[in-house]
Amino acid sequence: MRKSWLQGYILKRLLYAVIIAWGIVTITFILIRIGPNSPADKYLANIAARGQDVAQVTAAIESRYGLDKPIIVQYGDYLMHLAQGDLGWSFSTSMPVIDLIGKHWIYSFQLIFLSSLLAAIIGILLGMYSAVKQYSKIDYIISTFSFAGISIPNFWLGVMLILLFSVKLGWFKVFYDTTLPLLSLENLKALVLPVFTLGTGMVAGYVRYTRSAMLDNLRKAFVTTARAKGLPERTVIGKHVFRNAMLPLVTIIMFDLGSIVFGGAYLTEIIFGIPGLGQISFNAVFANDYPVVIAITLIGTFLALLVNLITDIAYTYFDPRIRYE
Repeated sequence: MRKSWLQGYILKRLLYAVIIAWGIVTITFILIRIGPNSPADKYLANIAARGQDVAQVTAAIESRYGLDKPIIVQYGDYLMHLAQGDLGWSFSTSMPVIDLIGKHWIYSFQLIFLSSLLAAIIGILLGMYSAVKQYSKIDYIISTFSFAGISIPNFWLGVMLILLFSVKLGWFKVFYDTTLPLLSLENLKALVLPVFTLGTGMVAGYVRYTRSAMLDNLRKAFVTTARAKGLPERTVIGKHVFRNAMLPLVTIIMFDLGSIVFGGAYLTEIIFGIPGLGQISFNAVFANDYPVVIAITLIGTFLALLVNLITDIAYTYFDPRIRYE
């Protein structure tokens, strides 16, 4: 019975995801098309310098990519190709968008995965320890650093880390070499500062939420009962308190995972020159590369919706009483 209603709920959410993604694609398509610039603009300086007819060459470029058609026709053509799995052709790199994304997604995934994993482990452990040692010196120290971590903007922290550890001390390079293997020592060293930059805010948030959830459960009657039965404190904290505190933590962790894809991760990639989706999206905006901008926006939309769906499913695992209509 539980499996049946959960499958129905998942199918309904997937249908909603398609509708929402269609709306996001439509809005993005219209907004970037009505802008004053054209993909041909990046060629104009060189064309003018060579004495060619700017208007003629611009018209030829727009005709080549179908940008001279009415916007409704362009929209229809794009949706038709999208339904066939064709994300279009990148104007600025002269390659299929799907190939461009396939080449760069792994760098974004590596940064987000390492940052999220380390932040979750460190933040939850510190939050648990802070709750158990409430009002102690270590609790005040952890709380102070967590408030500082939440308050410091990631982009500012990244710049400061570069100035200190790369420019002044020379401990870490700020250059990701795509010619080396993904897990090479040089590239892993180049990820130290970006991972620290992206993970700092998440660690601080996890500390605060873990501490709050743990303290809330430590005051409940089942903890007193467990202790009265003579259970070891480690079992009381790990099996009883932490398990009940996991439900709100799942929401925060999954929310952070969805938000950093197009938030902190993109800014971090740009600051540290990591050739991920954030970097190519940033370049595509300034090159008026419409297909790349739409494709990456679409991917981000689906990731956010997928994360929300996984969060809802995880809720039913941690608390079987939860049901969705």
